[in-house]
Amino acid sequence: LFKINRMEEINTQYSSTKLGKVAFFQCLEKVERVRSFWEERISEPEPGTEDKEEDNVWLLALSVLSFVGDGPAPPAPFDHRIVSAKKAVVNSYYEVNRNEVLGGGRFGQVHKCEEKATGLKLAAKIIKARGAKEKEEVKNEINVMNQLNHTNLIQLYDAFESKNDIVLVMEYVDGGELFDRIIDDNYSLTEMDTILFTKQICQGIQYMHQMYILHLDLKPENILCVNRAAYQIKIIDFGLARRYKPREKLKVNFGTPEFLAPEVVNYDFVSFPTDMWSVGVIAYMLLSGLSPFLGDDDNETLNNILACSWDFENEEFQDVSEEAKDFLSKLLIKEKSWRMSATSALKHPWLSDHKLHCGLHKQKSLRRGYLRLPYI
Repeated sequence: LFKINRMEEINTQYSSTKLGKVAFFQCLEKVERVRSFWEERISEPEPGTEDKEEDNVWLLALSVLSFVGDGPAPPAPFDHRIVSAKKAVVNSYYEVNRNEVLGGGRFGQVHKCEEKATGLKLAAKIIKARGAKEKEEVKNEINVMNQLNHTNLIQLYDAFESKNDIVLVMEYVDGGELFDRIIDDNYSLTEMDTILFTKQICQGIQYMHQMYILHLDLKPENILCVNRAAYQIKIIDFGLARRYKPREKLKVNFGTPEFLAPEVVNYDFVSFPTDMWSVGVIAYMLLSGLSPFLGDDDNETLNNILACSWDFENEEFQDVSEEAKDFLSKLLIKEKSWRMSATSALKHPWLSDHKLHCGLHKQKSLRRGYLRLPYI
């Protein structure tokens, strides 16, 4: 019964493509292996060992959750492809729902769309690009996405160029922005939730940095949840991303003020730690619901960043673990060379200590009012 139920649930997360099937069976195999491992070791507790046995049960739950509901993001429902902008009309190939806006910003709007030939559900990002410079910037985004093949990074499917705009057709996910979960009073983010989100952000950024690409616009609005029930995420919007060449010193003067690293504010050289500062700001916000450097206006915000003025004095940090505070303290550092890399962040106890996660999962479950473990 467990296998049947899990197969049905996991199968809905993954596509019917070759990539999706591989991910589906790998996930199921891991769940069964972890479950069997713990079932063999959990028996009737001996007198005086009840607490240890309870921890074993919670470790079992954590292990199962880590491979299923809180496991890796599903791959895109299509294989990675190299895309170039077609001189064609997007409506010839896709049914774009102009009435359904999924998101928007400085670039334009994102609409839900469907490929006419296959019925595949996708997202169409319509970018206003009238001049040669604007079109070159969008083509840079296409070039960046062509190089990125990771489950935590949104995938590009197609592109179209017309006189006044360029349309990027991308993987579609329906969980909404991570930002919405931060500001939603009806959604209570726990520290364990924050760990699950932060770990995936670091995994996506680790891959980007291994490919020598900087995102340079990390913020909760640029992180999408795969669905509204689980914790898988995908990083989006590579419009400001840049290839990093260590010998060619790179400076940028763009981004969202409250997420800018000090070196961006100072118009100094940027590198991999620049993205990691933004990861620290996002983690701070997820843990507390507060923005560490936000002032009454942009100038005050930028001055707060340059002063590196932040602390844990707000009551929202009262129950936050010391490991979480240490994690933030190793990212929100003015001197960029002292910040953790994405690889180091993933090895930090806050993201890697299963015993800590076991305790936080227990707190999360107790807070949400259930003790019974699923599928056991």
